[in-house]
Amino acid sequence: MDLEQTLLAYMENDRQATQTAKILHIHVNTLYQRLKRIEDKLQISFSNPEDILKVQLACYLRNSIVSLT
Repeated sequence: MDLEQTLLAYMENDRQATQTAKILHIHVNTLYQRLKRIEDKLQISFSNPEDILKVQLACYLRNSIVSLT
């Protein structure tokens, strides 16, 4: 299980759980379990707008750096 891939897909799909699960070929409940693990590891909450903004920025920067290499 790749939590980074899950997080990137979730953010790229505007936090649409059903669409993200479909893209990752997993059940939506599996996605929710992964998102909970991500919240726990990063000590954030996807219901906190400030945390969402930080994660969105981190994902954007990660994708920008990867595209440069």
